[in-house]
Amino acid sequence: MKICILHIGHTEPGEKPKHLPSPQRFQNALWPHMPDAEWTVVSAVKDSLPSPKDFDGYIITGGKYSVFEDLDWQDRLFEFILDVHKQKIKMVGVCYGHQAITHALGGTVVRSPKGWGVGIMPISVTRETSFAKAGGVMLHAMHQDQVSETPEGAEVFLSSDFCPVSGFTIEGHFLAIQQHPDFNPDINRDLINKRIDRIGTAVGGPALASCSGPDNTEVSVQWMADFLLSDD
Repeated sequence: MKICILHIGHTEPGEKPKHLPSPQRFQNALWPHMPDAEWTVVSAVKDSLPSPKDFDGYIITGGKYSVFEDLDWQDRLFEFILDVHKQKIKMVGVCYGHQAITHALGGTVVRSPKGWGVGIMPISVTRETSFAKAGGVMLHAMHQDQVSETPEGAEVFLSSDFCPVSGFTIEGHFLAIQQHPDFNPDINRDLINKRIDRIGTAVGGPALASCSGPDNTEVSVQWMADFLLSDD
């Protein structure tokens, strides 16, 4: 199976990243479940996008951008998402990717009136799917924007008090998740500390503490792998 990771993040000039970039984190996490997958990374911000049929599936990573910013590369990405949807090719969107799929297909993304959702947060599987069983999980979050209205045909399967639309599917080819299967506690802690002036200590303090608690990230990684490998 040929998978293309559409990378939304990038390193600023002179910056020395402490952690692996998200495409490498996704590959490392998914490799035990998809050992035969072939991986390609394309920067959606800087590179030309492939033809949808060049790959069997796509993953759109998280990033610092908002879908309502006026950026040329975003317009190209939204058109690409539409083409992938029309051709019913597998696509997984994570955090920004979740929001980009929503925006491209006519849903609504807003700046959350509740502020930042950060740390390891409780999420409920509210609808069983072929890959996710009903119940509660603790997943990594790092976002200020969130989906308020899903696109046509979307079926919500993940929800929380903070983010009611935490995940949805569209038929058998789109999977969108607001939380981060590519995170670990160290990454989340470092991002909270880096952004603490914006997040605020009232939210950031408990979020930092949550990073020492239960963590079901591997469950969400398994969801991604099962979805990408499914014949739906």
